[in-house]
Amino acid sequence: MVGHGTYGQPAGTWSDDTSMILCTLDHLDEKRDYHAIMKAFVSWQTKGEYTPYHDCFDIGITTSFALMNYARFGDIEDCGLDDEHSNGNGSLMRILPAALYAAAHGLTAEEAVLLSHALSKLTHAHLRSQIGCGIFTCVALALIERPAKAAVTEGLQRAKTIYAAPAYQSEINEYRRVLGENFFSLPRDEIHSSGYVVSTLECALWSLMNTDSYRDCILRAVNFGNDTDTAACVAGALAGLLYGYEGIPADWRSKIARPDFIEEITKHFCQANAI
Repeated sequence: MVGHGTYGQPAGTWSDDTSMILCTLDHLDEKRDYHAIMKAFVSWQTKGEYTPYHDCFDIGITTSFALMNYARFGDIEDCGLDDEHSNGNGSLMRILPAALYAAAHGLTAEEAVLLSHALSKLTHAHLRSQIGCGIFTCVALALIERPAKAAVTEGLQRAKTIYAAPAYQSEINEYRRVLGENFFSLPRDEIHSSGYVVSTLECALWSLMNTDSYRDCILRAVNFGNDTDTAACVAGALAGLLYGYEGIPADWRSKIARPDFIEEITKHFCQANAI
């Protein structure tokens, strides 16, 4: 909204987070064609499609390697990176469409979680990243069903129940804080933002629950510093579901680059999924 920051982009520019969300929205329908989504990601990286100014000016390391793997081998199962060091927030930042799709098709929370896992694995295949996406999806789905702060707690409880299964025990402890009873009461100096999937999820949820408007939520998340665009994207996705479109400040909405393109993609997703 200020413009000319790290990458010298004008105010209203959206980053890799939004580009990858738009890629997913454009190709996620009943067919669940993950190849189509990956091809859109590759077009974004190599041709600047789904960007404000036809230029992919930022991309995460794990995402970049995954897209190179796919472009080279075309293998949807093994393109994502699954080592422990590949647990950045690059799949969490783009996972909102999983909840939107789940709500549109009446999926259960368990089914929505599995969809988020499949979408995460396209680039971030480690179980820790998948779980982060699943927790986010449970919360987002609960907010779609009931846009109230109480729904956040309900969504986290759903996630806690789902991830009590034995298959997740090797990694679920990494999310013990965000799934704990007193997480939202933690002081600000105990919350950190970074490119790490767990930290980003914590920052977004804490910012949402410790503010009372879309504007304040985003500013709280951004002002933690570090990976600010992704903190804002993840927090903003949830705040958007809680406060609605009209809750976004009008002066912010008026600055967004290529609003007609964003609306076109969104309408296409709604039509393709009978929303």
